Amino acid sequence: MSSIHYEPKLVAILSIPFFFSCIFVSTTGPVAALDSALLASEGKALLESGWWSDYSNLTSNRCQYWPGIACDRAGSITEISPPPESLKVGNKFGKMNFSCFPNLVRLDLANHDLNGNIPPQISTLPQLRYLNLSSNNLPGELPSSLGNLSQLVDLDISFNNFTITIPPELGDLKNLVTLNLSYNSFSGPIPSALCHLDNLTHLHMDHNALEGALPGEIGNMKNLESLDLSDNRLNDPIPRTVGSSAKLRSLIFRQNKINGSIPLEIGNLKNLEVLDLSSNIIAGSIPSTLGLLPNLISLSLDDNQINGCIPLQIGNLTNLQVLHLSSNIIAGSIPSTLGLLSNLISVDFSGNQINEPIPLEIGNLTNLQYLDLSGNKITGLIPFSLGNLTKLTTLRISGNQINGSIPLEIQNLKNLQELYMSSNNISGSIPPKMGSLRNLASLDLSSNQITGSIPLEIQKLENLKELYLSSNNISGSIPPTMYILRNLASVDLSNNQFSGPIPSSFKLLYLRATNIYTQMSQTVRYLQKLTERSIPSKYFFLSPPFHYFSCVSDVVICLDARLPNLSQHH
Repeated sequence: MSSIHYEPKLVAILSIPFFFSCIFVSTTGPVAALDSALLASEGKALLESGWWSDYSNLTSNRCQYWPGIACDRAGSITEISPPPESLKVGNKFGKMNFSCFPNLVRLDLANHDLNGNIPPQISTLPQLRYLNLSSNNLPGELPSSLGNLSQLVDLDISFNNFTITIPPELGDLKNLVTLNLSYNSFSGPIPSALCHLDNLTHLHMDHNALEGALPGEIGNMKNLESLDLSDNRLNDPIPRTVGSSAKLRSLIFRQNKINGSIPLEIGNLKNLEVLDLSSNIIAGSIPSTLGLLPNLISLSLDDNQINGCIPLQIGNLTNLQVLHLSSNIIAGSIPSTLGLLSNLISVDFSGNQINEPIPLEIGNLTNLQYLDLSGNKITGLIPFSLGNLTKLTTLRISGNQINGSIPLEIQNLKNLQELYMSSNNISGSIPPKMGSLRNLASLDLSSNQITGSIPLEIQKLENLKELYLSSNNISGSIPPTMYILRNLASVDLSNNQFSGPIPSSFKLLYLRATNIYTQMSQTVRYLQKLTERSIPSKYFFLSPPFHYFSCVSDVVICLDARLPNLSQHH
């Protein structure tokens, strides 16, 4: 005679109004009987929730055919993750009696338009390890009872409308590995209890309204790999203890009110790949210990009050791809050691007080795609070595004190889309070879000392949308073939020394203080029909005073009152 096996089975879950009570008492009764009661209660809870009302009422098929349901071998539900593209839970969130699922391991209701409060039974699920309620409309205070989910490994409630403070009871989730509270409206300080989650590897609390200082206990998080506190209202300096979180790979404090200087101890984070401290009130100099971060890929310190020079040790960061130091008070030179960073893709030093020439070594950055040195006090010539940067798409050196001519090597930048060199002391003529920059969309050479004429080769810039050559000493005539530039939407040629005819193909043109009198027979023929109008969608930039006209031929001229009457020259 075969023996009958018995197994103690647990779970006592709350019975609350409007829900079917799911109470399972420890018993020495047959396992089969207990399992049958459990499966029946799970099926009833699913049916009464109405979540799958468009699919089936046959709960016996739930494990095989109901989307988002997974079960163990006994048929008990271990996962509820209905795909939002197939069904939306919405306002039915509160109709599910979660207390009926003692074996539930994963609950994923992201992007389900959930609203109302989090049902309290969720906090009683003894086996729950993954809880994702992100990207919904859940409001109010986050229940402190979530701290009872002792098995929880992953908690994501990002992109909701939670307010008030972060409950310190979340610090009781000792098995937690990932905690994402970002994109809510949490306020108040960061609970120091979170810093005692020894297993935590990812902590994201960005885009909230958190205030106060960063907890000094942050150094206790020995397994932390990613910490994002960006877009909050945190203040006070970065604690020196952050250097004890040796496994950190990403540290993002962007857009806060953090002050003080960057601690030297940050150089202890040997695994760091991303460091973003931008848009704060950080002062002092860039610590040379940053050069001890061999794995750093992205360094963003822009929009602070950092002073001093760029340390030579920056050249040790040989894996660096992004280096942004813009909008600070950095002075001195661009270190020649920058040329050692051959993996750099984006460099932005704009809006500082750098006052030395661009080093020749910058030409070693052959992977560079974006270079912005505008708004400094850079002197000297444009280095010919810039011609080595064949992957460059954007070059900005406007607002400096650069002199000399545009180097012929600029023609090598075949991928260039934006070239801004305005407000310098650049002289000489526009190199005809610039016509080989077929991808160029924006060209700004205004407010320099450029002479000569506009080269005919400019007609080859078929993707050009913006052309700014104002406030130079450019002479000669405007190339009549510029009409070929079909994408051209904005042109400013004012304050130059042009002479000769205005090309009749221009939609709208203003050439202040020029010697153009012209012979535009077609346009003059319609002068009697001109009427005032607004600027058309395609236009050429003007200088005041403005006169806007249109005519039947859609050829529009804007004339300064001081220019001779065109009809006298017809």
